[in-house]
Amino acid sequence: MSAPTDQETVLGKILFEKFVDLWNGEIDFADTPDFIADEFIVHSAELARYLGFPDSNQITTRDGLLDWVRAVRLLLHDVQFTTDPGPLRDGDYVAGGYTVTGTYAGGAPTATVEPGTPVRYTGMSIVRLEGDKLAEYWVLSDGLGLLCQLGAVPTPQALVPPGC
Repeated sequence: MSAPTDQETVLGKILFEKFVDLWNGEIDFADTPDFIADEFIVHSAELARYLGFPDSNQITTRDGLLDWVRAVRLLLHDVQFTTDPGPLRDGDYVAGGYTVTGTYAGGAPTATVEPGTPVRYTGMSIVRLEGDKLAEYWVLSDGLGLLCQLGAVPTPQALVPPGC
């Protein structure tokens, strides 16, 4: 794999930030064909099913991704993804850490907290580029921490981490 040129590195970072902007509601879904490939594969942990989401590992298209983004934005009002560190580019891959903040809107089948509860969790994302579009996404987020904040998993009090 050859190192990307400075121009390619900048493009990769711009595409990554557009992806973050999509999650933040700052990109119109109609504009996503400009930077997300039709065939788009997601790799993630399976904790999302506890929030009532479909299995994100079954996402293989841009439309499937957009359905997932919609579901997250319905679950967490005023959701905001902030990138840190990154984005960093290596070859066809761009990575970055993130922090998510938002307010639980209700509707998660296993949640026991009231709508209006603030949440915060962190994670890492890696995207693979095909030319000038995003084609694949690996995500590792603190889904268990989010579930804990939503009261969606039973935890013995002696083991409850701070903030849950």
